Amino acid sequence: MPIGLTSGGARQQREHGSARAGARARPRVGRGSASAAKGSLLASLLLFGTGGVLAFMIRGANVVVPAHYHGSIVGVTLAFMGLAYVLLPRLGFRAPAGRMALWQPYVYGGGQLMHILGLAWSGGYGVQRKVAGAEQVLLGAPERIGMGMMGLGGLVAVIGGVMFVLVCLRAMWPREGLSA
Repeated sequence: MPIGLTSGGARQQREHGSARAGARARPRVGRGSASAAKGSLLASLLLFGTGGVLAFMIRGANVVVPAHYHGSIVGVTLAFMGLAYVLLPRLGFRAPAGRMALWQPYVYGGGQLMHILGLAWSGGYGVQRKVAGAEQVLLGAPERIGMGMMGLGGLVAVIGGVMFVLVCLRAMWPREGLSA
């Protein structure tokens, strides 16, 4: 049962109304927060699953290793972002709303997916981890394309992270005209 809900549906029906008689009313959560949370869940599952598949592709100390753990860890991070979207209205703040809230999980998740796929691609060509500069041995176009994809994906993910902060701050910002 979701956080903050009671099993007594009658009280909720009196407070929030119901679409049909006898039906259990859902708590009032903004449509935007539900969609943003759903997007976070979908992106989370995709990234966590991709990170898990990449674990089976690890052969040696190349950049497939960080691709695996970035996928797994960022999948969990996205799940917590979705949880924040669900909890904000239940903690007394406004529900996250607007296009930025809807797009944020996909921008962050898509950027991270590009990041880990670029790492996995480069790792398939033998690019070593924990080395920098000329030691990376980016000899051919495939290695450079993979690492470029990794960098571009990281930039897109940072933009998605900033979007998350902005969406939450906007939901938590005090409304104008309200007295304390």
